[in-house]
Amino acid sequence: MRFGTKTALRRPRLLTAAVLTVALGALTACGSTAGGTAAGGTTDKVDQSGIAKAQALYNTYLKRPTQIPNATPIGKPIPKGKKITFIACGTPSCNLEAAIIKKATDKLGWTFSEIASDGTPEKTKAAWDQIVREKPDGVIYSATPRAGFEAELQKAKALGIHVTACCTTDPPGNGLDFVIGQPTQSNPVGQAMASWVITTSKGTANSVYVDLSAFPILAELYKGYTSTMADFCKACKVDRLDIPITALGKDVSERIVGFLRSHPDTKYVALSVDGALGVGLPAALKAAGLNDIKVIGEGPDTTTLQYISSGQQQASVAFPYWEEMYSQVDALARIFAGVPLEDKTTVPSWIITKDDMPTDKEIFPVVADMEQQYYKLWGVA
Repeated sequence: MRFGTKTALRRPRLLTAAVLTVALGALTACGSTAGGTAAGGTTDKVDQSGIAKAQALYNTYLKRPTQIPNATPIGKPIPKGKKITFIACGTPSCNLEAAIIKKATDKLGWTFSEIASDGTPEKTKAAWDQIVREKPDGVIYSATPRAGFEAELQKAKALGIHVTACCTTDPPGNGLDFVIGQPTQSNPVGQAMASWVITTSKGTANSVYVDLSAFPILAELYKGYTSTMADFCKACKVDRLDIPITALGKDVSERIVGFLRSHPDTKYVALSVDGALGVGLPAALKAAGLNDIKVIGEGPDTTTLQYISSGQQQASVAFPYWEEMYSQVDALARIFAGVPLEDKTTVPSWIITKDDMPTDKEIFPVVADMEQQYYKLWGVA
């Protein structure tokens, strides 16, 4: 599980991350003569003890979580008629969040609106300029660093606008009331991905971690992945392939296939955000004759879910879209009701495969009865 506090709350996941326009090379592989950084060295013998520890860790992520991020009933009437605005981060994963937030705000009798953004600094700043003009009661945003709109955030604070965020490295405070999905809660997601790779390969995998460094929140996920590989899989080698934000929707699959062709010993691919990086990858791998590659990611969208159900992708760590969006609505509800925010917020992690995935038709809650649990905390039917 990933834990946070009002002063240091995580995401994941998710993302599931903050967008900066960067232009990196086609691929970045660090380190060894094989083009990567060895996790303990490829000449080491298979570490049976490490495999056993990885299996134990993997087992903890196989059971579907039952606890939503929040646990304390609000206990006071939640005012109706509040106006809430959502600013997306510009990726398909962020776009999934708007409908979830709207369902929660509708339940509370609030008005919801969304400001479209492609995640660039210019569009993000323009979105916050619109916030200052329109003066909603609350703002929810994902994955963008506050440094790019600090002046507008301070204007919003002066106007009494309450703000929550998901999936950012910025801690709450000084105009940012609540954050869920901070770095400390992303590390276990990387651990989960690595535990799957080690267990599935029986401690022999060479893997490539496909990163989106334009999203700083994903740095902790990468740390969780590499540290777990180093601790439990001495014979495994880990490479890193960084994808620039400008490649999304264009040639990501080609970049991954190009890396695998130049590194024929690499048989495992770990996607930092498979909803953004995995679209078209199974077809590209098949066309290239790379039929022995196994893929795990995190933050799946419906396309990824269909890949998993059809066996074209092996696994993913489900991003708690529903839980993290509802938790932000919960924070605003507590603020509007005059109730203190909870000291700790728990973020659930769950590895899904075709054998335990609830559906491939839509993004589902990680916690099956998540909505009912929240409505009970809010005192609404």
